[in-house]
Amino acid sequence: MRSPEFYQRHLDAVSRSFALCIPQLDPPFRDRVALSYLLLRVLDTVEDATFPDRRVQQRLFTTFHKFLQKRPGPAEVEAFRASFPAGLSDGERALLADTEALIEDAHELPAPARKVVLGATARMAQGMAGYARRGVPLRLLDVEDVCRYCCFVAGLVGELLTRLWALRGGTPPPMLRAYRFGLFLQKVNILKDQGEDEAVGRFLVPDRRELLTSLRGDAEGALAYLTALPREERGYRIFCAWSLMLGAGALAQLDGPRESRRAETARLLTRTAEIAQDDDALRRQFAALLPGLPEPRPQVPADRRPVVDRRADRIGRAVGSSGARDRRQSVGVADFDVDLPPFAAGGDVDPPEYVGAHPCA
Repeated sequence: MRSPEFYQRHLDAVSRSFALCIPQLDPPFRDRVALSYLLLRVLDTVEDATFPDRRVQQRLFTTFHKFLQKRPGPAEVEAFRASFPAGLSDGERALLADTEALIEDAHELPAPARKVVLGATARMAQGMAGYARRGVPLRLLDVEDVCRYCCFVAGLVGELLTRLWALRGGTPPPMLRAYRFGLFLQKVNILKDQGEDEAVGRFLVPDRRELLTSLRGDAEGALAYLTALPREERGYRIFCAWSLMLGAGALAQLDGPRESRRAETARLLTRTAEIAQDDDALRRQFAALLPGLPEPRPQVPADRRPVVDRRADRIGRAVGSSGARDRRQSVGVADFDVDLPPFAAGGDVDPPEYVGAHPCA
């Protein structure tokens, strides 16, 4: 694998939060997480870039998926990189320039880690491609749809982290909590970036109140994920705690001005590191940071709800609500090459059959 400095240089350029959190981990977990994040960041670039021809975007998703199955040659990687449109940031351009190195490192991982990293990245590529096939503007339909989208772009990150950590021999937290961890952070980002996303044709917040309501279960599950980690895992606890506390703080500032709070953030990170092995203190701090979230609206009786796709309804039945869907934009199971998790709509159920299971396999 490349040096930690190689990964850190790219992290600093494309992600302020993960550039802070990943160095708290111990090697080789640290390097595998850094590599995984950068691979996923390449996929983010495919998803977010503005392609005049959307077929090119679909081709890049397919090409990257093939790279994960078989190591590509230099010419194939160069063709992949050259297909991106103008308008990318310097950090994204630099990351794409090192795509071959990232793919090479992934294929050279020990077999168990390689299976985890390449498998999760491949499923994310398939999920993102499924949503990209809707066309422009991308418009998520309801909270169930938001949660399904977040499952692919963030819930899989929770699974990836958990499976990589478990390779060290620890007993992982329930996988549903790992997904809650990812969904909480992604939903906060979606809410925080709503204005910027909508300016470029990405309408990811169909109902702001309902999305905030859905965060109740995600916040509880994310905190439970953190406190389920062994206390001696100080580095991973700090990694998770920093992410959660920053997310809760950002949620509390959603309607405030977007301004730098570096000194305040530094104090929060210092305090969080001090209490990282104290579950009660973590719970108190998280509760203090987290704003009040809306209560769920009264449920509409099943016999009064519009007829919906029964299979899609079954996907979110444990935790979500379903309503009338625009069939022209709705995403059905057939739109994806991967199965959807039965708890993809963000609630409080933790079915025992998913404890340690593979929810998006």
